Amino acid sequence: MAQRTDWTPLSQRDMPEIVDLAKRCLGSDGGLQATTNPSFLERRYTGTGVTAVGAFTDRRLLACGALRTSPDACVVTGLVDPAHRGRGLGARLLDDLLDLAAETYSCSGRVQLETESLTPQASALFRSRGFRQAFAEDIHRRDMTAPLPPSPLPATVHAEQWTDATQGAFHQAYRASFADRPGFPDWTRDQWVDWTVGDTFLPQCSLVARTANGAPIGFVTCEEGFLIQVGAVPQWRRRGLARALATTALNHLRGYGDTEVFLDVNVNNPASTALFQSLGFTPIARRARFEQC
Repeated sequence: MAQRTDWTPLSQRDMPEIVDLAKRCLGSDGGLQATTNPSFLERRYTGTGVTAVGAFTDRRLLACGALRTSPDACVVTGLVDPAHRGRGLGARLLDDLLDLAAETYSCSGRVQLETESLTPQASALFRSRGFRQAFAEDIHRRDMTAPLPPSPLPATVHAEQWTDATQGAFHQAYRASFADRPGFPDWTRDQWVDWTVGDTFLPQCSLVARTANGAPIGFVTCEEGFLIQVGAVPQWRRRGLARALATTALNHLRGYGDTEVFLDVNVNNPASTALFQSLGFTPIARRARFEQC
């Protein structure tokens, strides 16, 4: 039987309860610690243009959901306390938000569901409402107290750190490495740099690989405790370049005191998954986006 719950509008003052709920979900479902940070949650639950609701019992937040608009669609997201799942709470939350999207935002046919830690139950619920998985990537973790295998750069190849002078080479390597990937956005240099460089970006751990004549052939970008991207141009794949760049970056991150490192890999990229698992990464959660069929 569905749990009877009245939904209450959420605001910035409810952020401590939202953070606590996110932490309980992370402990059960796995995922990135960053998804429990107030700055991350504020953008999804209390930001400008967001409509969010929550269910409380004795001032404890049992579930929350939010609807926000993006340039392409209305985006629905939510959290349900692991101890209160299986009682219809998530289904009612989703249905109410879908009704709100259709009635208030006129988002018919343009609704997306997103989750940072997909569970089989959530996947089944989303599919039962006529949604299909349109994007997914697995989050991997590596214990940095474990040794790394030796992985030297190929002969005649050298690596340079991220600087203002090397940003162009990084962008060239990025475009050449990922242009053949499904859904490649083909960002300009400024767009890609803006996406890559945040408050926790580590230029000293980010490397671009060049041949003897200076041609960019691969790269790795890093932030605190995270490999953002690793790529090699097609003609340099399966030659140990991406492995060497990742290993070098991981050693740099360990030198800065990181005891664990995370990364995410698209589920349609088995070659990258195999590479990182061979370097000691293990999957811990799946991020996903669902769209209406």
